[in-house]
Amino acid sequence: MAILSKHSPSACQTLLGLALMVSTLGAQAEIEARIQLALEGKLAQATAGWEQLQARYPNNGSLLYLEALVKSDGDEAVTLYRRLIQLHPSSPYADDAMLKVGEYLYARGLYTQSARQLKQIPVHYPRSDLIYPSIRMFLNAMLVSGEKDTARFYAQVFSRKYPDIVFDLKTGRAVSIPPELKKKSAPVPGSRRTTEARPAGRQPEVARLQLGAFVDRANALRLIRQLESLNYQMRIDKRRNMYVVTAVGFISERDARVAGQLLKDNYGIDFLVVKAP
Repeated sequence: MAILSKHSPSACQTLLGLALMVSTLGAQAEIEARIQLALEGKLAQATAGWEQLQARYPNNGSLLYLEALVKSDGDEAVTLYRRLIQLHPSSPYADDAMLKVGEYLYARGLYTQSARQLKQIPVHYPRSDLIYPSIRMFLNAMLVSGEKDTARFYAQVFSRKYPDIVFDLKTGRAVSIPPELKKKSAPVPGSRRTTEARPAGRQPEVARLQLGAFVDRANALRLIRQLESLNYQMRIDKRRNMYVVTAVGFISERDARVAGQLLKDNYGIDFLVVKAP
């Protein structure tokens, strides 16, 4: 039988890692149970002991989602959803947050902004089970804003990518979806969500994405404007004779790397993960 010595750092690290994993899974289970209560309209139960909950799980993406769910003010909720999208792009709730922001903008008549937001779901999360409602509303937003040719173009693109969805290529609408897939088009806590790997301690900003360095400040500003619609918190720093564009606020290198890879895959933007100062 192998004996674990107190002088065996690898064994100690393994045990510590397992303890953190158990703690994280417990946190996720508790928060997801509260999310289910919020979706059932049981807001008092979902937010019971809110200050203690925040103290136990600070900077947790799922808790941020819960906070947005229970907000009665639409603007405040959207601010929280946008923060979730930016800081936790690998969160199991990021795609739902994108859809909710798109729905809110659509309801306010901001159809172009809504379309820009909704298009991110098939681009960034092509396997999301929210693909159908996001595409349907995206195409409707394009049509309402007068972009009929663009809607028809995207209907053709999506019809090839998602053959299970029925599109009217003449009007540019997503017409229907098979019943067995329609059941998957709405978020169901516990079935569509995966565990978010998030330790339980306080986590300040630890990582940033360096996305470009330019001699001309106008080029740096152009890149920032390009990324504003993707909800990243951007900044420009002058270093010697260069203007460096950076996305800030990531609480883990993993989230920063996921966001960087999405930008590279979908927009051709190279990135470098750097530690926050």
